[in-house]
Amino acid sequence: MKKIDIDIQCQACDGTGVYVGMAERHGAAVVCYQCKGTGKYNYVLEYENFKKMNIRKNIKRVYKSSYGFCIAPTKIPTASGGVIDLETEGISYEEFKIGKLPEHTRQLACPMLADQGACHNIKGFINRCNKLHGESLLGISLTACKNQPHKSDCWKRFEAGKE
Repeated sequence: MKKIDIDIQCQACDGTGVYVGMAERHGAAVVCYQCKGTGKYNYVLEYENFKKMNIRKNIKRVYKSSYGFCIAPTKIPTASGGVIDLETEGISYEEFKIGKLPEHTRQLACPMLADQGACHNIKGFINRCNKLHGESLLGISLTACKNQPHKSDCWKRFEAGKE
Protein backbone atom coordinates (compact mmCIF):
# COMPACT_ATOMS: atom_id res chain seq x y z
CA MET A 1 0.00 0.00 0.00
CA LYS A 2 1.39 3.39 -0.98
CA LYS A 3 0.63 6.60 0.88
CA ILE A 4 0.55 10.29 0.12
CA ASP A 5 0.56 12.50 3.24
CA ILE A 6 0.77 16.21 2.53
CA ASP A 7 -0.44 19.49 4.00
CA ILE A 8 -2.43 21.43 1.41
CA GLN A 9 -4.34 24.69 1.34
CA CYS A 10 -7.81 23.97 2.70
CA GLN A 11 -10.21 23.70 -0.24
CA ALA A 12 -13.31 24.37 1.87
CA CYS A 13 -12.19 27.89 2.87
CA ASP A 14 -9.49 28.63 0.26
CA GLY A 15 -6.87 28.64 3.03
CA THR A 16 -8.48 31.50 5.00
CA GLY A 17 -9.51 29.46 8.05
CA VAL A 18 -12.97 31.01 7.90
CA TYR A 19 -16.05 30.01 5.97
CA VAL A 20 -18.74 32.26 4.53
CA GLY A 21 -21.79 30.46 3.18
CA MET A 22 -25.50 31.17 2.77
CA ALA A 23 -26.09 31.78 6.48
CA GLU A 24 -23.13 34.11 7.09
CA ARG A 25 -23.96 37.68 6.09
CA HIS A 26 -22.79 41.29 6.31
CA GLY A 27 -19.19 40.43 7.20
CA ALA A 28 -19.88 37.42 9.43
CA ALA A 29 -17.88 34.19 9.09
CA VAL A 30 -17.54 30.91 10.97
CA VAL A 31 -14.45 28.85 11.71
CA CYS A 32 -13.89 26.44 8.84
CA TYR A 33 -15.14 22.97 9.79
CA GLN A 34 -12.49 21.20 7.69
CA CYS A 35 -9.26 22.91 8.74
CA LYS A 36 -10.48 24.09 12.18
CA GLY A 37 -9.33 27.62 11.38
CA THR A 38 -5.74 26.84 10.37
CA GLY A 39 -6.12 27.32 6.62
CA LYS A 40 -4.30 24.03 5.99
CA TYR A 41 -5.64 20.55 5.55
CA ASN A 42 -3.70 17.34 6.02
CA TYR A 43 -4.49 15.27 2.94
CA VAL A 44 -3.81 11.55 3.31
CA LEU A 45 -4.38 9.05 0.51
CA GLU A 46 -3.54 5.38 0.78
CA TYR A 47 -3.67 3.59 -2.53
CA GLU A 48 -2.60 0.71 -4.70
CA ASN A 49 -1.39 1.32 -8.26
CA PHE A 50 -4.05 0.25 -10.74
CA LYS A 51 -3.28 -3.03 -12.46
CA LYS A 52 -6.66 -4.25 -13.64
CA MET A 53 -10.31 -3.97 -12.67
CA ASN A 54 -11.14 -6.27 -9.78
CA ILE A 55 -14.01 -8.71 -10.06
CA ARG A 56 -16.88 -8.49 -7.60
CA LYS A 57 -18.76 -11.69 -6.75
CA ASN A 58 -22.54 -12.11 -6.85
CA ILE A 59 -23.24 -9.29 -9.33
CA LYS A 60 -25.82 -10.24 -11.96
CA ARG A 61 -26.72 -6.96 -13.67
CA VAL A 62 -25.29 -3.45 -13.85
CA TYR A 63 -27.42 -0.31 -14.23
CA LYS A 64 -26.41 3.25 -15.05
CA SER A 65 -28.00 4.49 -11.80
CA SER A 66 -30.58 3.53 -9.20
CA TYR A 67 -32.05 7.07 -9.41
CA GLY A 68 -32.67 6.99 -5.66
CA PHE A 69 -34.76 3.81 -5.77
CA CYS A 70 -33.94 0.41 -4.26
CA ILE A 71 -33.21 -1.89 -7.17
CA ALA A 72 -32.61 -5.60 -7.71
CA PRO A 73 -32.48 -7.73 -10.86
CA THR A 74 -36.14 -8.73 -10.54
CA LYS A 75 -39.53 -7.71 -11.91
CA ILE A 76 -40.91 -4.74 -9.98
CA PRO A 77 -44.65 -4.03 -10.03
CA THR A 78 -45.66 -0.40 -10.55
CA ALA A 79 -48.51 1.49 -8.89
CA SER A 80 -50.31 1.63 -12.24
CA GLY A 81 -50.36 -2.15 -12.56
CA GLY A 82 -47.39 -2.44 -14.91
CA VAL A 83 -44.04 -4.11 -14.39
CA ILE A 84 -40.49 -2.81 -14.66
CA ASP A 85 -38.33 -5.76 -15.65
CA LEU A 86 -34.95 -5.13 -14.08
CA GLU A 87 -33.96 -8.66 -15.12
CA THR A 88 -33.59 -7.30 -18.68
CA GLU A 89 -32.81 -3.61 -18.06
CA GLY A 90 -29.18 -2.59 -17.67
CA ILE A 91 -26.53 -5.03 -18.85
CA SER A 92 -25.10 -8.29 -17.57
CA TYR A 93 -22.02 -8.11 -15.37
CA GLU A 94 -20.18 -10.09 -18.06
CA GLU A 95 -20.94 -7.33 -20.61
CA PHE A 96 -19.79 -4.69 -18.11
CA LYS A 97 -16.50 -6.51 -17.50
CA ILE A 98 -15.63 -6.29 -21.20
CA GLY A 99 -16.26 -2.54 -21.31
CA LYS A 100 -19.93 -2.12 -22.21
CA LEU A 101 -21.85 0.54 -20.25
CA PRO A 102 -25.61 0.49 -19.57
CA GLU A 103 -28.16 3.03 -20.80
CA HIS A 104 -30.65 4.85 -18.58
CA THR A 105 -33.50 2.73 -17.22
CA ARG A 106 -36.26 4.78 -18.80
CA GLN A 107 -39.10 2.92 -17.11
CA LEU A 108 -37.63 3.82 -13.73
CA ALA A 109 -36.60 7.43 -14.20
CA CYS A 110 -37.63 10.46 -16.20
CA PRO A 111 -34.99 12.51 -18.05
CA MET A 112 -34.80 15.00 -15.17
CA LEU A 113 -33.86 12.22 -12.73
CA ALA A 114 -31.48 10.70 -15.25
CA ASP A 115 -29.64 13.80 -16.50
CA GLN A 116 -30.76 17.21 -15.21
CA GLY A 117 -27.83 18.98 -16.81
CA ALA A 118 -28.81 17.80 -20.29
CA CYS A 119 -32.46 18.75 -19.62
CA HIS A 120 -31.44 22.29 -18.70
CA ASN A 121 -29.52 22.54 -21.98
CA ILE A 122 -32.66 21.82 -24.04
CA LYS A 123 -34.54 25.05 -24.65
CA GLY A 124 -37.95 25.01 -22.94
CA PHE A 125 -37.58 21.50 -21.53
CA ILE A 126 -37.71 22.53 -17.85
CA ASN A 127 -40.59 24.96 -18.44
CA ARG A 128 -42.59 22.13 -20.02
CA CYS A 129 -41.79 19.86 -17.07
CA ASN A 130 -43.05 22.53 -14.67
CA LYS A 131 -46.24 22.93 -16.72
CA LEU A 132 -46.90 19.17 -16.83
CA HIS A 133 -46.32 18.94 -13.08
CA GLY A 134 -48.65 21.88 -12.48
CA GLU A 135 -46.08 23.95 -10.57
CA SER A 136 -42.36 24.51 -10.37
CA LEU A 137 -40.30 21.38 -9.76
CA LEU A 138 -37.71 23.52 -7.95
CA GLY A 139 -37.25 22.27 -4.42
CA ILE A 140 -39.34 19.09 -4.69
CA SER A 141 -38.26 15.51 -5.12
CA LEU A 142 -38.41 14.72 -8.82
CA THR A 143 -39.90 11.34 -7.95
CA ALA A 144 -42.96 13.30 -6.75
CA CYS A 145 -43.55 14.84 -10.20
CA LYS A 146 -47.21 14.41 -11.12
CA ASN A 147 -46.16 13.49 -14.68
CA GLN A 148 -44.06 10.44 -13.63
CA PRO A 149 -46.64 7.95 -15.00
CA HIS A 150 -46.08 9.54 -18.44
CA LYS A 151 -42.26 9.61 -18.36
CA SER A 152 -42.08 7.84 -21.74
CA ASP A 153 -43.50 11.05 -23.27
CA CYS A 154 -40.83 13.04 -21.43
CA TRP A 155 -38.13 10.78 -22.89
CA LYS A 156 -39.52 11.46 -26.39
CA ARG A 157 -39.33 15.23 -25.72
CA PHE A 158 -35.79 14.77 -24.37
CA GLU A 159 -34.61 12.85 -27.45
CA ALA A 160 -36.27 15.32 -29.82
CA GLY A 161 -34.62 18.25 -28.00
CA LYS A 162 -31.14 16.76 -28.23
CA GLU A 163 -31.20 16.82 -32.03
